[in-house]
Amino acid sequence: MGAGRILVTDLDGTLLGDDGALARFASWYATRRDGWRLVYATGRSRESLERLMRQARLPEPDALSVSVGTELYDRDGMPWPGWEVRFADWDADQVRRVLATIDWLQPQPAAAQTRLKASFNAPGLGTAELTFLRTALGAAGIDASIVYSSSLYLDVLPPGSGKGEGATVVARAWGARAVDVLVFGDSGNDLQLFQQGFLGTIVANALPELTAGVSPETYRSPYPFADGVLDGIRYWSRLEGS
Repeated sequence: MGAGRILVTDLDGTLLGDDGALARFASWYATRRDGWRLVYATGRSRESLERLMRQARLPEPDALSVSVGTELYDRDGMPWPGWEVRFADWDADQVRRVLATIDWLQPQPAAAQTRLKASFNAPGLGTAELTFLRTALGAAGIDASIVYSSSLYLDVLPPGSGKGEGATVVARAWGARAVDVLVFGDSGNDLQLFQQGFLGTIVANALPELTAGVSPETYRSPYPFADGVLDGIRYWSRLEGS
């Protein structure tokens, strides 16, 4: 693989979930920082991620994609240039007002809500319910992206945002080719990462909502959590070097 390689990984259920595996990943990465850049792509808020980084002793990343890819920050914690500007006219409060009367949507706590992300708990939704939501938003003149994961978490985001879009912006800014970007995930809100032409790995504990949605070229690791991340790195490195 060429220079400027990038790891973009989800956290909960992917890099996190097995402390021993995380320690093995951290040990591997500590000796390879010169050849790789690390991006965390998570549904967590920035505040929640920063607490987690202190508690779990995660390796320091080079960029952060938080709140399901609606916020993007560089390694110094500064907003990524031009990212949120593209969503200046989008307001999640309008989404919350439109969907407030739907009794099978339960708004998540205020800490999970942002100007660019309306979040709900909605167990067991199917295609019909998701289509209903898109129709309701469209009727209100709201163009939005709906992300549903773990058969529970529903996030309504601005179009053009998301984990995959954020990773693409970062990779282009760093001059990386798509084949120099390795992405890792376990659930539905990671799916967009696997739709950008990157080299994808799903960990063994991934949910069916992700495994059913990715392309046949995606590597399905037999290892869970961070061991699956390490296995995916080995897999794609061997192929690139063969």
